[in-house]
Amino acid sequence: MNQPSELEVKYKKIYPIFIGVCSILMLYTSLLVGFSLNTITGLILLLVSLLMLTRTVAVITQNEIQMRNLLGMTVKVYSYTPGQIVVANNSIYVNDKKVISGWWADINIQEVKAFFLQIQEENSQG
Repeated sequence: MNQPSELEVKYKKIYPIFIGVCSILMLYTSLLVGFSLNTITGLILLLVSLLMLTRTVAVITQNEIQMRNLLGMTVKVYSYTPGQIVVANNSIYVNDKKVISGWWADINIQEVKAFFLQIQEENSQG
């Protein structure tokens, strides 16, 4: 089975949907009352929710995990070897440090384990 050379981890959908609904309610209220600080806050929250729906949290490659912000820029890079990775409790750990948590990231643990097994097999073969 041929899997991709990188794995993209996205945000869980429930959080941006909740933020989007709240921002629409704020914008509707400010439409009824008039322009206020809530109008600006509602627009910002609507933008954040749209970015959370479309952007990735992290990209896992064969030798590093790249953490990304909402604009898509790489913020932090965790380099690893296959022995340093632990997938437990719906989270990914590098050197006993939690890198990606299952609370806010949409992680399919079986897919992540299969990805890391593929990396180990490729490293042992070549």
